[in-house]
Amino acid sequence: MKDLSTEYMGLKLRTPLIVSSSPLTASAAQIGELAAHGAGAVVLKSIFEEQITGETAMLDRYHDYPEAADYLRAYVHEDNLNRYTNLIADAKRCSDIPVIASINCSSRGKWIDYAVKMAEAGADALELNIFFLSPDRTLSSSDIEARYLEIIEGVVRQVSIPVSIKFSMRFTNIFHMIQEACNRGAKGAVLYNRFFEPDIDIDNMTYIPAGDLSSPAELHRSLRYVAIASAEVPHMAYSVSTGVHSGADAVKSILAGANAVQLCSTILIHGMQVMKEINSFISDWMERNCFDRIDDFRGLMNRKVRPGDPLLERVQYMKTFPAEI
Repeated sequence: MKDLSTEYMGLKLRTPLIVSSSPLTASAAQIGELAAHGAGAVVLKSIFEEQITGETAMLDRYHDYPEAADYLRAYVHEDNLNRYTNLIADAKRCSDIPVIASINCSSRGKWIDYAVKMAEAGADALELNIFFLSPDRTLSSSDIEARYLEIIEGVVRQVSIPVSIKFSMRFTNIFHMIQEACNRGAKGAVLYNRFFEPDIDIDNMTYIPAGDLSSPAELHRSLRYVAIASAEVPHMAYSVSTGVHSGADAVKSILAGANAVQLCSTILIHGMQVMKEINSFISDWMERNCFDRIDDFRGLMNRKVRPGDPLLERVQYMKTFPAEI
């Protein structure tokens, strides 16, 4: 078995496989199993301020007893945070791999509050799961980007552990955003966040979920951008998320410049054993290609090594279709 260890945001990972934020990482017992099956790190299931706020809003029925309602709101909020910080501590006891906390908030103060509590609980790093969908046509993209950067800067200033940003694809210039996040102290970029997407039931005329699991075809959305970003903003650590289902997908991601890959759907489909299969594939591929360590081939296909490659930088279908039909 080749040396599969890698470094991600200064964290030492024994393999490049990170189990992404999901129900898989919602219990310490499962995290221990994930570590035993070859995970290099885990991102805990995200804590959502919106979900906690929703729970406390249900207490409005106690409007006749405002003091009791205030007490219960505070209790519910603290109870949710305590359960999450306990998960961090329990996960650290059940495994010897880095534990990354994931938070999603709606207010700047809560981002900082939650981040500090996660760091104090012993999280090895933070992943900020930021995305704002604004239906307000008067709000400019620069206003939204400024909100991202304000949150990043505020969190980084208050914690001493490394912070990564789970970006969405919906930026005009993702490379600018990665550079600006780096300038504000972020250490990692996860490309990309996968969102809930709605579908329409045409019989009942209702919105329904479009599906939860990713497919290998989605990997291509990240490869190009990691290959460019890892060359243009080399001080950031990169993790490819969404579409990594096999050992070949992991190798492609690392060749593009990723330090690690994040897995979820493939584990839900095939079970935890798939991580051992992916690690074995990476090791065998390294043996065939005479690489001893992950860093020996990381970024060999990025833009710095292959500048001006037309298949990396072209985005139109110019060469896909024949000249005459």
